[in-house]
Amino acid sequence: MKPVLLAAVFAAVSAPAYAQSTGPAPLPLPPAIEVPQDKPYPGLIKLSIDATDLDRRIFRVRETVPVAASGPMTLLFPMWLPGNHSATGQLDKLAGLIITANGKRLEWVRDPVAVAAFHVDVPTGVKVLELEFQHLSPTATDQGRVVVTQEMLNLQWNNMLLYPAGYFSRQISIEAQVKLPNGWNYGTALEASAIAGDTVTFKAVGLDTLVDSPIFAGRYFKKIDLDPGGRSRITLNMMADEAYQLDISPTQLQAHRNLITQADRLYGARHYDHYDMLLALTDRMGGIGLEHQRSSENGSNPRYFQDWDKLPTARDLLPHEYTHSWNGKYRRPADLWTANFNVPMRGSLLWVYEGQTQYWGYILAARSGLLTKQEALDAIASTAATYDHRIGRVWRQMSDTTNDPVIAQRRPQGWTSWQRSEDYYSEGQLIWLDADTLIREKPGVPNPSILLPRHFLGSMTATGVS
Repeated sequence: MKPVLLAAVFAAVSAPAYAQSTGPAPLPLPPAIEVPQDKPYPGLIKLSIDATDLDRRIFRVRETVPVAASGPMTLLFPMWLPGNHSATGQLDKLAGLIITANGKRLEWVRDPVAVAAFHVDVPTGVKVLELEFQHLSPTATDQGRVVVTQEMLNLQWNNMLLYPAGYFSRQISIEAQVKLPNGWNYGTALEASAIAGDTVTFKAVGLDTLVDSPIFAGRYFKKIDLDPGGRSRITLNMMADEAYQLDISPTQLQAHRNLITQADRLYGARHYDHYDMLLALTDRMGGIGLEHQRSSENGSNPRYFQDWDKLPTARDLLPHEYTHSWNGKYRRPADLWTANFNVPMRGSLLWVYEGQTQYWGYILAARSGLLTKQEALDAIASTAATYDHRIGRVWRQMSDTTNDPVIAQRRPQGWTSWQRSEDYYSEGQLIWLDADTLIREKPGVPNPSILLPRHFLGSMTATGVS
């Protein structure tokens, strides 16, 4: 029989068998969540946080969301967060959600697929939804990073709000307010519009700016101007477990001020109107190193200043996160920028975002005196030695490790050398060391050390405010 005829006979015999299958068929998926549009959200959302429950570590949230029309509405909990490189929103810690309108309770339904989406039907005539819920922050380290102690707290707005689907985050305006424990001071990139006792109301900003502007607050708090008389305010906001841990020597202060001077020489422009370094010196609150456009969240050893000579590995954190204001925030890999906080991010250029930042963080630390030249050279040499023996490089490219935040969720791994784990940081650092060296070796290149931060490889997009 000819091959063509044989194929036709087989198809004719086989087709009825599939058509007559009596097995189960899959249910269709629910409608997709509304795609965000670059248009203004009608009205101003108001968000109020009570952060005074230190014993139970519970943040109490009240939120008013104006609505333009009746009918179905979807509210989203932020999941894909810049600097986390994966869907790390703490949805499991949202509790007690009650939605009311005109004094009547409205039932909400969680989306069965996009579980960070909450559907509610807005009755005719309703102009505002009233939301009430709590953020149950960890009470022990096995629940996640501890963000509240008896001495300090770290408020991240993304854990304490819901926002309307269908809009770019920058097009949603929010006025935020927080009540802090009595007598505590705070640091944030947000600007206050009113202060009444321990309650601070901030100027309205876009949702993207709000999420990018966390708060550090504490019982023992100190603010230091790092650029007196400079072109824009730069403040070191420090809190500690004990008051004496905030004592900074003149030499240590000068090293932190040198960081600003050296960054200006390296990067030139400042893509912010002011900048707040937030630094927690603690072993009671969980550690952190997270970048923002006009601030950074940093957690370090409580004896950061007292044991200065013994803790060189703690002294490159501030330069790294500060560098991100240029590389990662103002200039961001295009596939890491998303329209809102529930659109998945892609990290193909994390070797630029983090690798280059890792490199320049060490350079700035050495130039400013936060590290000695030898300490910086030793750190880079140690990294090079590590990758000489990281056997996973035989089967997996460094660029593929940019998927690790999604794949491994930053959980501990049993076989790091073979599996690899976010090597775009340190192996990426070596790429930029090589690039910087090659540029310096080129004849006739003026002041080559400032070229790389202004000319990134790959597809980058400007997202900051100059």
